[in-house]
Amino acid sequence: MPARLKSILAALLASLACGSAHATASFDCTIEDKNVSIELQGNLGSGDGAVLQIPNGTIKIKPVRGKLDAVEFDVAKGTLAQQWTFDKELRIGLVTDEVKDVSAYLVIIGQQGKPKDDLTQWKGRYILKVQGPKGATELKGSIKSCQAG
Repeated sequence: MPARLKSILAALLASLACGSAHATASFDCTIEDKNVSIELQGNLGSGDGAVLQIPNGTIKIKPVRGKLDAVEFDVAKGTLAQQWTFDKELRIGLVTDEVKDVSAYLVIIGQQGKPKDDLTQWKGRYILKVQGPKGATELKGSIKSCQAG
């Protein structure tokens, strides 16, 4: 192996071994309204463009007369389709597995507010697009607080 290639490989391996010096914070987002009951738990890295992981949670859709029956989705690894944290903005996209012939795509759009008790908080809105046997339905509502700390 040429010396130059060895030095590049050694530098790459050293950078991977060092890992990130950024801390992570626990992430919690609870939404409760007439349409849904959503609980998401995970971890959020620090800084702009921080990685968000949501390994568990639930999305419970409440019945909508003539359109939807009640259905519950478990949030698992691989459900997170998109995530964005930059400056004071938080955006999350979750795709569910199909349950009872129903699937959903949840979008959370939040704006960071003033920290409270050393917790970073976002307020905003959600959009939940649901596809089921009775057709497509879009549910919308506000987010009182998603937080990390």
